[in-house]
Amino acid sequence: MSMDILKLSGGSIDIYKKVLDFRSERHNLISSNIANINTPNYKSSDISFEEQLRAVVDSESSKGLMKTHERHLPTGLKEIEKVSPEVVIDNTPPGIDGNNVDIDKEVTKMAENTIMYNAVAQLVKDEFEGLKYAIDQGGSK
Repeated sequence: MSMDILKLSGGSIDIYKKVLDFRSERHNLISSNIANINTPNYKSSDISFEEQLRAVVDSESSKGLMKTHERHLPTGLKEIEKVSPEVVIDNTPPGIDGNNVDIDKEVTKMAENTIMYNAVAQLVKDEFEGLKYAIDQGGSK
């Protein structure tokens, strides 16, 4: 992807890419938890990245252009690459076999993660449709 396109997007593409990567990684981790539901002594895990990402967005927005609406994304997120997911082991007391995977909890996390992934993917699609519209000079050919 050309750097000019990334500049046109105001840095939001970088955020979307990072969130999609994390959501994909979280999906794999939840899938692993579900696959190991009958594995003795298996401890479920998850990843945490939302707070780190929010902190970067908030700190960068205080340095960049002023946001006029709370849902606006800041521009120039230089620190976004430093955000990395943190794997968190679930400390829920295990069952008799030492396994603490709760299928209801994992399926709920999977559904939530899928919805969030699809929402961000739709934002990416909308972003590129907006860029295409601008490139096509508003549809006049």
